[in-house]
Amino acid sequence: MQTETVPFTFKKVELTDTKLMTEIYRLRFQVYCRECGFIKAEDYPEGLESDNYDKQSMHFIALDKEENIVGTMRMILPGELPLPLETHCPDLNIDKNSIPSSQVAEVSRLVISKGLRRRQDDGTYYGPRAEDEKGTDASGHEFIRRAKPMAFGLYRELYKESKKLGITHWYALMEKSLWLLLRIHGLIFEPIGKECDVFGPVKPYLGKLYDIEKTVAKRFPKFFSYFIQD
Repeated sequence: MQTETVPFTFKKVELTDTKLMTEIYRLRFQVYCRECGFIKAEDYPEGLESDNYDKQSMHFIALDKEENIVGTMRMILPGELPLPLETHCPDLNIDKNSIPSSQVAEVSRLVISKGLRRRQDDGTYYGPRAEDEKGTDASGHEFIRRAKPMAFGLYRELYKESKKLGITHWYALMEKSLWLLLRIHGLIFEPIGKECDVFGPVKPYLGKLYDIEKTVAKRFPKFFSYFIQD
């Protein structure tokens, strides 16, 4: 099912859609190689960035009005390969036995086209800007009101599919700036380990969907309704 947020359309992409999957890999290569220098062009002669986890993932995209892919993200599902976070960060500050492995997925490969990232510190997505509207939450705390930025449209698609599959926890390797952007809107991920280098410096985080739902619904009910609407 497609969901639309002007001026973008967000949707899930099936692995069998080779045309769209190729465009996803092309955008990832553009961002990670040409723009950020995290990978070497000679290692990807076809100009496509992909790995073994893509077949174990659900993929999401944002399309502009011309149907160009301008953002993408994937959710790596539990399966044959261990989740990347557990491989890159073996010493995690969590009790793995308390979380059923079949209910944990990893948020990965969030990238956004350069034309939508305006500041030097926007990383591979984009963050709050000076002209963003400010508001207050139910407790009187100030926050930056960004009802429907690119990252949240992709996260909404990921959230809906997680609910369908019974996923209760999200792993994520994130830049601090993305973690802060999500946190000020109630999408709280807790740090669970030391910083490592995976396409740049990132930290491992754990998000509990129940806690995220409860926090967002209480502090930002309009934002929560956007997340759960069809």
